[in-house]
Amino acid sequence: MAHPLIELGGSGPNLVVLPANGFPPETYLPALEPLLPDYRAVSLPPRALWEDVGPPPEEPGTWLTLAADLLEGMRRHALAPAIVVGHSFGAVAALLAAVRAPARFRALILLDPTILPEAVLAEFAQQRLRGEAGARPLVQGALTRRNRFASEAAAFAYWRRRSLFADWSDDALLRYTRSMLRPVEDGLVLRWPPAWEAHYYESVYTDSWRELARLDPGLPLLVVRGTGSDTFVASAAERFAAEVPWAAQRAIPGRGHLFPQAAPGETGRILADWLGSLPQAPASSPPAV
Repeated sequence: MAHPLIELGGSGPNLVVLPANGFPPETYLPALEPLLPDYRAVSLPPRALWEDVGPPPEEPGTWLTLAADLLEGMRRHALAPAIVVGHSFGAVAALLAAVRAPARFRALILLDPTILPEAVLAEFAQQRLRGEAGARPLVQGALTRRNRFASEAAAFAYWRRRSLFADWSDDALLRYTRSMLRPVEDGLVLRWPPAWEAHYYESVYTDSWRELARLDPGLPLLVVRGTGSDTFVASAAERFAAEVPWAAQRAIPGRGHLFPQAAPGETGRILADWLGSLPQAPASSPPAV
């Protein structure tokens, strides 16, 4: 099924969630809870989560495809104009889409976007030209990720020991476990195929800094980062503030790149407070095309 829509709950104006690479949209529900009385939260997941999608392309792609899929999904499901919340590579996809079709956005929220320092992105671009993108540690880590478990309990126990989830609550990890696995004949496998996760890491978008100048300054924009993030680091946040001075920025102290899952209460309060500060949209806004 092309452009599937995942209903996350709530009612009201549309709020579209774009997850981080390898993380099911359902893991964002605790952070979205304060918004559900006022918004209908949905997700237009990336192709990794589409039914019968098959293997990813053999060569690195571009996150512009994610942006195009987002815009087409918003059109097919009549979601625009919408508030779009993107995390990690989902934030970059949302940014790219907003640059290309700002009328479809009521507001844009970027959670720890994968906008790395320019020198790092330049090196990634050179690696791709040299045919070395597949050697990056995140790519290799995805390709060797354990993909099969005998039960949810076995998967939970395995992930509970992983440093990636060290600051997640048991409830958050259980939600991840239940939403990340799908049944097969002899057990459970990852719903987000490792090959697709690796493909997205290979396909890192390296021109994000050039895109910022194309943003519509009339579009309400919030950027949230974890102060311990190794992705949207402090120097990137400072440069973002200089390049897009009209954007609001917030930080969650002591949290890393996965703060939406590790600190859902703090994340939800920031989102609710900021959205509550925006002017109310007209009750009968015409749909964007």
